[in-house]
Amino acid sequence: MSVIEVNDVTKIYKLYKDPIDRFKEAIHPFHKQYSTPFYALKNVSFQVEKGETVGIIGTNGSGKSTILKIITGVIQPSEGTIAVNGKVSALLELGAGFDMEYSGVENIYMNGAVLGFSRKEMDLKKEEILEFADIGDFVHQPVKTYSSGMLVRLAFALAINVEPEILIIDEALAVGDAFFQAKCFNKLEAIKAAGTTILFVSHDIVSVKKLCSRAVWLDRGNVREIGEAKEVCEKYLGMQIAEQNKKKKQLVEQLVLDNIKKEKTIQVSEECSFKRIDIEKADGESGTKAGEILSFYIRDEQKNDVVVLETEKTYYFGLLTKFYENVDNVLFGFEMENTKGAKLFSINNFLTNEVVSHVNAGELYEVSFEIKLPRICATEYLISPSLAAGSQENHIVLHRIHNGMKIDVDNQGYNLSLIELDTKAGFVQHDEKDIILY
Repeated sequence: MSVIEVNDVTKIYKLYKDPIDRFKEAIHPFHKQYSTPFYALKNVSFQVEKGETVGIIGTNGSGKSTILKIITGVIQPSEGTIAVNGKVSALLELGAGFDMEYSGVENIYMNGAVLGFSRKEMDLKKEEILEFADIGDFVHQPVKTYSSGMLVRLAFALAINVEPEILIIDEALAVGDAFFQAKCFNKLEAIKAAGTTILFVSHDIVSVKKLCSRAVWLDRGNVREIGEAKEVCEKYLGMQIAEQNKKKKQLVEQLVLDNIKKEKTIQVSEECSFKRIDIEKADGESGTKAGEILSFYIRDEQKNDVVVLETEKTYYFGLLTKFYENVDNVLFGFEMENTKGAKLFSINNFLTNEVVSHVNAGELYEVSFEIKLPRICATEYLISPSLAAGSQENHIVLHRIHNGMKIDVDNQGYNLSLIELDTKAGFVQHDEKDIILY
């Protein structure tokens, strides 16, 4: 059952070169146009099912906030229709829906009334809202005195504790500190499990992959892609890499790696074999293709290919690459993340201070990283090999295979956290009279 239906929605704004042109257009007897139409959205259509969590991604100016404002009724579409079936709670711009002259407590009651709750009902919800917001005595001060962090705390606490059937969030969590963001995402996971429908806009692709089952990619007001969140997000990242390559090309061409002292010694290999890459099993690829990853592997100490890894054992992460152009300052590397998009580590030869300063078109290179796998959570992980040129800060991606391999990790332990610390416990028994508490 669809609780949000967006059908062929278009939003047009009129742009004027001079403010007086708006007045001239309004009074012109023959309706002369002094404006230029700007399409913030153009024929956008998608549905959100009951209990689904959908992310909306895209660059600045792609129409993400505009579509949310139309769904929540803040603005009206120029064309098309919107149908929303359920009680909606929304976090749009910071402070939206708050009266800046009133206190936090007063705003809680006013927003509750707008959502159809009586004062008695809000009395029951108030303490839970204030406890989650955790902004102390500031709740009794005018909202205009709040910091942006305090404002988003109160807004989020209010939005999630009014029992919404549909929760809409527009980038609001980016303002909060790391601890509050973690608290919010835990709460989102809880209300998601309880069946609340969530529409989530964010530039944080890791959060979209972690929280959402599907994603809608908006590009300059148009729907570019709709589908499984991880797949759409990887395609979006591929587009960003292509755009960054264009911007960084000149920087990389001028780059001088003054801090690199160690030129990597290149060995000449004998005949060997490598497994071909099945791109169809990956989540896509991106880059200029001035160089290409022909093969990549993970091998144990006996040089056997493996897809199940044990913690605290040594493995070799390797790439076989071919170059079609002359390339300076070559970076070979890997990224490893869990299936929810949280990055575990990145490795490359820039970080190991082993630079390949130049390769010629037509040459093939194999690079292997020796890694002792730390104690990490036993689960599935995704491996993305990459080939680039430049430095850690400024580089052009030549070829990146998004989530090219899935592996399993066995840690032989009991800890379910992402990383297990190498630690020891010390025990001291004290007499109470010897203890000073200060």
